[in-house]
Amino acid sequence: MNKLEYIQKSNAYLGRLVHEIKAATASGYFDINTVAEDFFVPILAELYNCSDLRNQNQIKMNFPAVDLGCRSSRISFQVTSDPSSAKVAKTLKKFRTHGLDADFDHLYILVITEKQANYTSKLLQEQVDLLPIEFSVTKHIIDYQNLASKLSDLDVNQLEKIYDILEREFAKKDVHLEFRSQLEKFLEFSQSKLEVEKRTKKYIPSIFVETTSAKEQMRFFANPMFFYRRIDDAIERIDLSRLNELLELAKVSNVESKIDGIKSLPEANTLVELESRLQDQRDVLCYTKDLVSSFSWRGKGGKKYEPSKNSEVDWEIFRYPIEAKGSSIDRQVDEVISEIDLTQAKIFLITGMAGQGKTNFVCDLIENQFSAFEIPSIFIPARVLNDYPAPNRILAFITNNRYAPKVSKLHDLLELLNNIAMENQKPFIIAIDGINEVGALDEFNAELKIFLEAVCQYDLVKVILTCRSEFFDHKFAEIFNEPFSEHLHRIQDLRSKMSKESRRRMLRAYFEHFSISLRLSKNAAKFLKNDLILLRIFCEIKEGAKSGYVSEIYKGDIFEAYLQKKIRDFPIVQQQHVLRSLYKIAEGMLDSDNYSQLSTQGFEAVEIQIIEQLIAEDVVLRRELPDTGLSSVGIENMSFTYDELRDFIIAYYVMNELSGSDTEKVENLFKRLPHLPIYEGVFRYIYVLARKSEHQVILGLCEGFPDFLRHYIDNLPLLSAEVQNEEDVARVQDILSSSQDAQSIRSVAWFIFRRRDEGELLNAGLLVNHINGLPEADCRKFLEVIFSSPDDFQPGIWRRRINDLLGSLLELPDDEKISVGDHALAFALQVVGYADWEERENIFNCFSNLQSKGQAQPAIELASRALSDTTQLSISEITASRAET
Repeated sequence: MNKLEYIQKSNAYLGRLVHEIKAATASGYFDINTVAEDFFVPILAELYNCSDLRNQNQIKMNFPAVDLGCRSSRISFQVTSDPSSAKVAKTLKKFRTHGLDADFDHLYILVITEKQANYTSKLLQEQVDLLPIEFSVTKHIIDYQNLASKLSDLDVNQLEKIYDILEREFAKKDVHLEFRSQLEKFLEFSQSKLEVEKRTKKYIPSIFVETTSAKEQMRFFANPMFFYRRIDDAIERIDLSRLNELLELAKVSNVESKIDGIKSLPEANTLVELESRLQDQRDVLCYTKDLVSSFSWRGKGGKKYEPSKNSEVDWEIFRYPIEAKGSSIDRQVDEVISEIDLTQAKIFLITGMAGQGKTNFVCDLIENQFSAFEIPSIFIPARVLNDYPAPNRILAFITNNRYAPKVSKLHDLLELLNNIAMENQKPFIIAIDGINEVGALDEFNAELKIFLEAVCQYDLVKVILTCRSEFFDHKFAEIFNEPFSEHLHRIQDLRSKMSKESRRRMLRAYFEHFSISLRLSKNAAKFLKNDLILLRIFCEIKEGAKSGYVSEIYKGDIFEAYLQKKIRDFPIVQQQHVLRSLYKIAEGMLDSDNYSQLSTQGFEAVEIQIIEQLIAEDVVLRRELPDTGLSSVGIENMSFTYDELRDFIIAYYVMNELSGSDTEKVENLFKRLPHLPIYEGVFRYIYVLARKSEHQVILGLCEGFPDFLRHYIDNLPLLSAEVQNEEDVARVQDILSSSQDAQSIRSVAWFIFRRRDEGELLNAGLLVNHINGLPEADCRKFLEVIFSSPDDFQPGIWRRRINDLLGSLLELPDDEKISVGDHALAFALQVVGYADWEERENIFNCFSNLQSKGQAQPAIELASRALSDTTQLSISEITASRAET
């Protein structure tokens, strides 16, 4: 093109720019100035011959008076859409008061819409006169027309540069406009992977129960414009007046903080304004903390206030209330600073063990929380990144979308996402779930660092990452050494602070999702609520169960039923291969003496396929860290997700495969078993499985262990009703009658006390009958043993525990008292005579009341058989009270 063509086309672009800026301003897009600053840098650099022109706000946040500056040519620019004289006067005043004439000899006011026809304001002229550098309202206030006129002064090469800049920027603008028009469809497609997570049951919406702490933290991170008012409320509650009153009484100088100045700041209209506002608040809070912390119990860096000799007496008098109040304020300030840091964080990292709900947490955020607040987001299950080429897997995944912008570089994509966020005034969030599931971890680690470093260069793009703890600590922990780590916030365990109510809701939600209507005993419910992986396994095997009562949870039975179900999920031709693959894993772990992981080397293709499917479900198997070195290239490591399931499968292999094919190997295993890390778990399930199958050889090997009795007592809860026999009854009675091992007596006594099902041979009736057969002295001694603890340091604590047990019974409504069972009620009558007077009277009244309703008589009859005089006296009290009534 010739010079005239370059000028005409460049002028057309400048005219379009002004039109779009006016439209954006009219639409309330107030951050257009910020966007325009970077747009004009290369153009002004060429037109005004200032080659190192820089955005000053990128050098220092909220740089005063000027937006762009060139230190070599000493030229500066203020970029604004406000053409008023007042705005110009304000800029000149700031330039002067901040002493910017030390850095710049020229100041131009670039009005990105259109400047006024004239600038005759008296106030403006006063500021011009005070300015230490030359400033002319006709020369130094410029708009697009001034820029257009300067084009004619350039040669063809310079014009070509200007034109190329404008063409490139508007090409990006056109891509943005096209992307903006397709955004809804782009986001819809980007979130379609949520449906895959649902189908594979990695994400089950109905069972999600979030922890309050994680929810609150995510609110500040993902939606600061909506939730920053909570920060204002928290600052409003910080009151130094009482602390200063106490300091005056102690003759100590007041804490002079500026905190009142940040309690009534103007509301933020944009994210840029909010960032500046929050930074101002944070600065004041940090200053306040420096002043207050010396009066807290912690003291900043361990440094606490030391009074002068003249005020030591007054200080000691008021020291405690001062430090109590100072500590309270110190904590308040810390909490608010943490909330501000969350709004400014760019990376939200969630780590935890398998089965802790990380995927459910993130998927619920995307589908419900972000959707409700219209926060644009992309969901990436990290395992699908294995299908994309390195080193740009994340970019390739995002752009593999027919509605994605036509970009080939990561920064071009992030700039577009940042612009979308700027328009919406909400961060654009990329959530990557399970980064440990990417195969080439070392390679991906480097790729992830580059990606996060790029993201942190954009104000409004944020990332959520989830990862298994052990993978992160081993492979990704170097992230904390990167410069961008200051923008990272980490939650290490989503479930660590889950309340009892949350666990109860979780159990109910699981049952509702899997259409389970079973009734659980308190013991069974507690068991499931405290083990989320076991809860998932239990629900899968009980799916659709509409009636029944579960008094106890027998892990061995659950594991066996679950494995049978998993095997049936495979095609018939593969089902035998599934069991053999699990046996092969168990055999490999025993042969290598490594129970934390096993290499897939040596497995056949069909076995690898089965293993991959089980890993994908992340309940039976999981992927582990690969070995390093050339010899391990292409070889994966795996392990069992749940250690107890591993122990069960190894025991199952020994019982059902090895014992029938290689008895010598079984005997050798038993010889070395006490020295293996899997000793407790594998012994437990070998014994239980041998009991179920009545395998006398294996039972003989188990019972031959010197510490068999200890194992037997520990594993009593695993003996289901089907395998209990009279020999178990005799063993339990012998243990209760022994006088040597108090811990064994305690364990067995409380185990059978919790067994209320009379359909089982091992039930609470054994305990009641044993106590009934003890004379007074032996009865008292036995009860003292089972209600005591090795850590007791005061005599008589065992009686308090009796009080507590009886108190828990008294708290129940009458119908629930009866539901605990006759044996439990009889036990209460056996021990009440050793309780304090108040508990005794309350229990006597309780049983008299139940008797009057025709209830509790079987329990009274059971306890009346006791040899103990104390128990007989208790029965007499109740009978006498009933007779009086």
